[in-house]
Amino acid sequence: MTNEYKKLVRELKNFLKYNDLDEFSGSLPVYAPAEPAKKTAPSAVKAAPVVPAQDKPVFKRPAPEPAFDKPVFKKPAAESAGKKPVVPAEDLSGKGMAELEKMVARCKKCPLGATRLKSVFGMGNDAAKIIFIGEGPGYEEDRQGLPFVGKAGILLDKMLAAMGLDRTKVYIANIAKCHPMIDPSDPEKRGNDRPPSPEEIATCRPYIERQIELIRPDFIVALGATSARALLNSASSLSSLRGTVHDYPRNPAIKIIATYHPAALLRNEAWKRPAWEDMKLLMRSANITPPGKG
Repeated sequence: MTNEYKKLVRELKNFLKYNDLDEFSGSLPVYAPAEPAKKTAPSAVKAAPVVPAQDKPVFKRPAPEPAFDKPVFKKPAAESAGKKPVVPAEDLSGKGMAELEKMVARCKKCPLGATRLKSVFGMGNDAAKIIFIGEGPGYEEDRQGLPFVGKAGILLDKMLAAMGLDRTKVYIANIAKCHPMIDPSDPEKRGNDRPPSPEEIATCRPYIERQIELIRPDFIVALGATSARALLNSASSLSSLRGTVHDYPRNPAIKIIATYHPAALLRNEAWKRPAWEDMKLLMRSANITPPGKG
């Protein structure tokens, strides 16, 4: 091996050993020197370690489930609105009075039908010019199947007699056709009466409305706040409805006069005088001459 070749090998070893041309004192006549390495940042600042791309966790969002895999539940419209389902009113336009009474006798459309003893359809003159309508049957009415036959009925008969009327000349009925009870589990309990609920009134309303259509009276006397509000479609107090002749909403030719229920007059005698004033308004409006007035 020539000296020149040995020298070349020695210089190559030194290059490989130090890998830094700044420290290499010789020259490479055959091979071009590599570019000097870039100086690193000061030791006080350390670069963040570089994680190879293939080592980084890759997060992928799960694909959405198919729409048909998800159960879909929709609440009924009435439930979502916080209201009870409304049962459409039955069309009674073709029913006569006798057929209507049979329908009431077998009616079980509301819970009252399961606890009553007898339904109370109504009684009196089917061609009467005046109908007296209360709120619902009581203890005695539930047993006899007739309206106003207890103590309140006796007082109503006295009021009719004072006007020269009786049950053969007027018609008497109730908004509800069955006995509303505070405690339905004990029908024999006294003092167990209550006004019918809005749902019970809504169930019975087609019956009383058809009775009014068949009788075609000139006047309706609403006995008590429950009856007055139901017939007038009003939320007003009885005191604000009294003393005025109202139009019946379903037929303005029929007039309504509101007054106290006879049962209320038995509890508070102070109401008897204003109740008689209401009857005097009825007599003036219906051209009724009471006995002894010529």
